[in-house]
Amino acid sequence: ASARVAARHPAGDRLRVVIGGAGRQADALRDEAVRLRAPVRFTGRLSDAEVVELYGAADLMAMLCNARWWGLEQEGFGIVFLEAAAAGLPQIAGRSGGAHEAVAHGETGLIVDDPEDVDAAAAAIESLLVDDDGRRRLGAAARARAVAAFDYDGLALRLQEAIDRCLLVPGDRT
Repeated sequence: ASARVAARHPAGDRLRVVIGGAGRQADALRDEAVRLRAPVRFTGRLSDAEVVELYGAADLMAMLCNARWWGLEQEGFGIVFLEAAAAGLPQIAGRSGGAHEAVAHGETGLIVDDPEDVDAAAAAIESLLVDDDGRRRLGAAARARAVAAFDYDGLALRLQEAIDRCLLVPGDRT
């Protein structure tokens, strides 16, 4: 997708995709990036501090997660989407498992229904790259949602309230 965007986008020569981590598909991704002449840099494993710096330097975050093994392996929720949101970045997610719950389509980012559809992925990336105001709006909404709905203090309070409701014996108001 990044190779297609770089070829079409007016600022394609400045497009840089950074892939952090060292997963099972790293070698295959490197080979594909070289073959397609995609503007991709692979960082390998990153420290927590380096991840924060990467989010701080980014304009958007995309992880087009997909289902594997006939749907038996899917993205559970995608904490990386919330990390990006907390950094004020709009996100692009592939519809898999709970990724579409971590990213609110049109509000905090975009969901690509078929993450293997390269044209759809490229279109989603390009749509955010060409719309500075929209990208900033989605990023601000992503940050607000991450703070309001997913900060640890709020989650702990909601968990305590749920536990309290479960422990309340019918008829007992003490």
